[in-house]
Amino acid sequence: MTHEWLPTSLPARVDIGGLTFIPLTPALVQPDYTAVMRDVSKLRAWSGQDWPTETFQIESNLDDLIRHDREQTERVALTYSILIDGTVQGCAYVRPLLAALRTRKLDAGSMSVDASDVVVRGWLHDRPAVELIEACMSWLGSEPFTFPRLWWQTNSFCRDQLAACDALGLVEVLRVEGDDRMWEMRA
Repeated sequence: MTHEWLPTSLPARVDIGGLTFIPLTPALVQPDYTAVMRDVSKLRAWSGQDWPTETFQIESNLDDLIRHDREQTERVALTYSILIDGTVQGCAYVRPLLAALRTRKLDAGSMSVDASDVVVRGWLHDRPAVELIEACMSWLGSEPFTFPRLWWQTNSFCRDQLAACDALGLVEVLRVEGDDRMWEMRA
């Protein structure tokens, strides 16, 4: 697998729109775990999975962070924690579009997509979805990134994110039917 989609040097910290993005690493296990467990139903709706479970343990969260750190190190994905006033309040994940669909067990089917398109998705507490999406799209749509097309991924259970995409003018839509929800990529 080639990784030309990523710049040679990745930012260690980005401050934009009152949000701070730092790489998601195992060093953040406790504050990330606190953020994950804060609103389990919100994250289940966002992820389209039964993650996190009510009994999700910090050791399992550490395993997740080790995997995400490895993905970033191996340049398979970008994974960033989002901080507000120094506290972890969310995460953003960036992958090539087809790989992002596979992580949600989705098939592009007959959808006409460019293999170089990139998807960002994320979740955030204590701020409107429009601030999260605007910050991510602004940051990832500028240097050092040179993605041909950047899409925001969400689903029909995340009405706040869909409304935010509309408000931001992200009106180009790719839809993929999932088991229990419609997934959308917006550009």
